[in-house]
Amino acid sequence: MIEPTSDPHPADPQSADGRADPSAGDGMTSRSMPGVPYLFDTGLVLPTALVTRAGPHTAFVRVFPLDATAQVAATARRAGFRLNRATPEADWLLLADVDGLADARLAALADALNAAGLRAFAYAGTGPPEPRAGERGRPRRLGTRRPEAADGTVFVEVRLHDPLFGNGPEAPPSAQTVVYGPSEDLELFQEAAAERFVIEPVPEIGGVAALWIDHAEVAAGLTSIEALVEELDAALRECGLQGPVHIVDRRDAPAGGGG
Repeated sequence: MIEPTSDPHPADPQSADGRADPSAGDGMTSRSMPGVPYLFDTGLVLPTALVTRAGPHTAFVRVFPLDATAQVAATARRAGFRLNRATPEADWLLLADVDGLADARLAALADALNAAGLRAFAYAGTGPPEPRAGERGRPRRLGTRRPEAADGTVFVEVRLHDPLFGNGPEAPPSAQTVVYGPSEDLELFQEAAAERFVIEPVPEIGGVAALWIDHAEVAAGLTSIEALVEELDAALRECGLQGPVHIVDRRDAPAGGGG
C-alpha cells in the first residue's frame, strides 16, 4: 500500500445538502484526503466509484478520489447513464429515474464503468429501512464484474438514525457504519480493526460483500459522531487502506424508501 505523500489525514468535514429526493431522506457529509490527488495524477490511485441506493428513484454515485468525478461522469454518459450533482457543492453524483430505479440499473452502471477501465462497486439493500419491525438493510453486491483489491480503496458510510433513547433535539442518534469495497480489503479491515469495533461481515459467495458495525456507544451518548469518524480514519490508516468517510443522515426519514 502506497501512502499519500502529503498529509494523509482527512480534512475537516464539509456539509452538503444531501436530500436526494423527498423519499430518500439522506443527508451526506464527506471527508476527503488532501494527499490523494498527487497519487491519482501519477496513476497510483485508481478512479473508483461506489453506487448505492438512496431511494426508490435515486442512487448515490460516490467517487474516489474526487478529482476523478468528471471522468466517471463522462464515462457513464458515454454508456447511456446521466449522472448529476444534487447541488454545486455536493461531492457525490446522483443517478435518477422518475419511473423507479431497479437494482439491475445500478448493476449495469457499475459494469459499464468497469468495462471502460475504471473501478466500480454497486450494492442493493442500502436504502432507508423497510417498515417491517426490526428489519434493516443488508448490503448485497450487484453486477457481473468484481474488481479485486488494487490500491487499498474502500468506502465508509456512517448512517445516522433516530435516537434510541430520548426524543429531544439533543438526543444522540443511533449509528451504524457500512464499509464497501473489494472482499480482500474488507477482510483486512475486519481483522485489523477487530479491537476497535465489533464488526459483522456480510458474506457473499467466495468472500465478504460488506462490513457492518453497530455503534451502541453513539446511541448511548458515550462518544460523538466526530470522535467516531476519527476512529474510523485511524483504523483505515492502521491497515494501509484509504477512502472517503461519508455521513448519511436518515433521521426523520420515512420508512420503506426502497433498499
